Amino acid sequence: MVEIITQYRKDWTMFTLASLLDKQHEDWRLHIYVDEVHWKDREVRWMLDNFKNIRIYESHWAMDDTAKQMCHLKNWWSDKTPGLGKRLIFANGNRIFNGDVIGNNLPPENFFKKNISFLSWKKVFNEHPRYKSYYGVLNAGIEANNPMEFDPEFIIINYDMLKNMTDDDIFMWDNAYPLNTGIDEKISKCANFQLLKSLMTYSWNSMPTYMNGKNDFLIENDAIGLKDVVNYNVMLRKCYTLNIQHKWLSEDYHRMPTGIQLGLPWDMYTSLIERIPLQFRNHELNEKLLIKSNKQKQVLEKILKVGFRLGKI
Repeated sequence: MVEIITQYRKDWTMFTLASLLDKQHEDWRLHIYVDEVHWKDREVRWMLDNFKNIRIYESHWAMDDTAKQMCHLKNWWSDKTPGLGKRLIFANGNRIFNGDVIGNNLPPENFFKKNISFLSWKKVFNEHPRYKSYYGVLNAGIEANNPMEFDPEFIIINYDMLKNMTDDDIFMWDNAYPLNTGIDEKISKCANFQLLKSLMTYSWNSMPTYMNGKNDFLIENDAIGLKDVVNYNVMLRKCYTLNIQHKWLSEDYHRMPTGIQLGLPWDMYTSLIERIPLQFRNHELNEKLLIKSNKQKQVLEKILKVGFRLGKI
């Protein structure tokens, strides 16, 4: 059993759900945290009616989703039989799943060995022979041992190890609370930075780039050539998951940097619109996505034609 954990976001989580609807033949369970404002929304009932293996929890926080979700799950499932599966996928953000959830992309259980976590670098080109130096040129140099260099919105956890650790071990509270502290007080103190800092003190590994597709600092700042921007677009289409930040999903096409316009595959989101029930669609946001998708297609077609004639592609 694979556990998928995500935080509900109005409008955008419907894309996450749409990407998972046709994958329910696989052995996974969905855990969704819904804030108290949207707890009684019609979308919650739709989730329960359309996913055969789902758990929904009410949340009372506005930040540090992954750390607070992990603390709650660890404590809530500690006395449940059967418990959680070995592989916990914390898949937050405006994330969509591309292809099978388990399939050939997700490592098998025995791949974890003694690693408690698999972490994803924020800077996609951190190992590129040439582009990795560009971050330093733009005053965003890579600090290998800094928890801030890792993406807290996508983490894979080995639950077999997590469940045997104390909350202080993994969330680094330094005995700030007495042993009989309630779960709400514990969750309120959890933070993503401290979680990542703690995970890095144990055996961990970095996950391949394709697991967590996202926009990159160099792409946002138009720091790499057009050919590699197009290649970046192709790479994201092959990723296990894709998470485009809200500010870019909701932005108008003409207000975005060229790298964002052409480097992010907008049609991977627009192709899911038809799977979302009409009453749950945000038509204004969908129109923006469709415009970006169409304009990107038109521009890339022209670039490819010119590049082919010049022998550049």
